[in-house]
Amino acid sequence: MALFDVRGDVEYEQGHIPGAKTAPLGSLVFRVASVMNPDSFVVVYSGGKDCELATEAADRLEHLRLRNVYRYEAGLEGWRDAGHPVVPSVDAKVHTQGPVIECRAVVLDAERAERAYGGAFAAKPTGDQWGAGG
Repeated sequence: MALFDVRGDVEYEQGHIPGAKTAPLGSLVFRVASVMNPDSFVVVYSGGKDCELATEAADRLEHLRLRNVYRYEAGLEGWRDAGHPVVPSVDAKVHTQGPVIECRAVVLDAERAERAYGGAFAAKPTGDQWGAGG
């Protein structure tokens, strides 16, 4: 059996169920499907019963034809409320160990990004912003 936390990496690093691996929704297919076979038992969880990430994750994994996918509905919140331990990552990145001190806006030269990333930022402008697409 494998247990996957489908929240973001930062949330995972701050605290997760012992033994869980991180598999944020955006990279779920790569992180889970690449190490599991169709008969593997997979359990996914997210922040709590009001968080829909685990439901979406289970749907995506079932579409990959994994047959034994389960969702821990209570999530990390329910785990913690039941008195079970939550552990931080041993090698947590600096950004998870305190408040953000400085934030800077990122300015994207859309034409240059289009050439550099082969269409990853290809989209029509909406007002004065560009949306990501591909």
